[in-house]
Amino acid sequence: MQLILPKLPNLDDRLRVPYSIATGIPNGGDAEIEGYLQALRLQGFCVVERVIPEDQVSPVRESVHRGRLLLQQAREAERSERIELERGNNPDSQIGSGPVRPPMAPNAELCDIARNETFAEYLVEPRVLRVVKAMLDTHVRILQTEVNKSSKAAGEALSKEQRLRRGWHSDWPHDLSAYGPSSEEPWKHCGAVAQPFPDVCMALSTIWYLGPEDVTPYNGGTWVVPGSHKDPRNPRGPDDGIDERAPIPGEFQVSAPAGSVFMQDTRIWHSGAANQSEHERTAVVCRYGPWWLSGNEFGNLHSGGHTLRTYVPREVYSRFSPELKLLYRHLAEGEEDVLQPENQHKASRARFGDQPALREPGCLGDNSHVLAGAMSIEEWERSRARSKR
Repeated sequence: MQLILPKLPNLDDRLRVPYSIATGIPNGGDAEIEGYLQALRLQGFCVVERVIPEDQVSPVRESVHRGRLLLQQAREAERSERIELERGNNPDSQIGSGPVRPPMAPNAELCDIARNETFAEYLVEPRVLRVVKAMLDTHVRILQTEVNKSSKAAGEALSKEQRLRRGWHSDWPHDLSAYGPSSEEPWKHCGAVAQPFPDVCMALSTIWYLGPEDVTPYNGGTWVVPGSHKDPRNPRGPDDGIDERAPIPGEFQVSAPAGSVFMQDTRIWHSGAANQSEHERTAVVCRYGPWWLSGNEFGNLHSGGHTLRTYVPREVYSRFSPELKLLYRHLAEGEEDVLQPENQHKASRARFGDQPALREPGCLGDNSHVLAGAMSIEEWERSRARSKR
């Protein structure tokens, strides 16, 4: 399916570039990766198709459903434990059915990935990880893993008003509402980058489509506004005059085969969509972030409170592949998240850069080619590419 947007007089034609293989990105190799990067930089989103092979989508989906049940049991036990912990710290506290503040480690909540090991290894699929590292940093972490993101079937025909209803927002750390606190629960706030957002991709939200059907506008493909990650306004900006529940000219609904991954700059304006089909559509949400982005303030609503810290048990972590361990090491029980190998190599080269033996041949000049403040990131990348030829 080709990406077709309505002809609008002020819509940048660059926003019509392909966002997946199905819309024109070349299949295979560096050209495919560059296509995803171009889509992310210009449009703010892309789709990496069939990351999970077609014959594995059903087994992975079934494993996620089992994982959800196990997590539900864990959440109930965690809530009971935290209530007892709260009562031990404050015997006079009155605890009802509302949230109880989650403690820090070692009494933190279990990370969703700990009960979804079959799915977990796909998080390091090379095409996905190459895009993530190119957009963020070579040292990346997963800051959110949330399996309870299935889209329920509508059950009955939707009205025109329901079909036109949106819920435009940006994702954390660019979610301006930031899970607002109250005087009783000031800890619920997870922080948000202030407007206007810096022109930096700080994190990538990913939605892993697990079927059973391909994702289409009919069964709830994500609404996006191409290019909105560069807009200083925001649908939830208190002074921006945008109706976050109304359609936006140029909006677009994503389509993708089951087993694909929707990736978006967290600044992009997007909205969930109603599933009008007869089937529940299963998805997992994971958020990749660079090493410098703190995940301590991010929260999910699980066993009655906004989690300030989740953890991966030692025995689960030991079964992860080396690549997956790098993504979850910051949450692993008893582990220290030190600088990752690629960053260590770069740091070593930079530290001893005055030694010619560690330099690429012919990369040094007399500095006459340097003009202060004149080189853009694109020019720098082209210069590096030329030096490697």
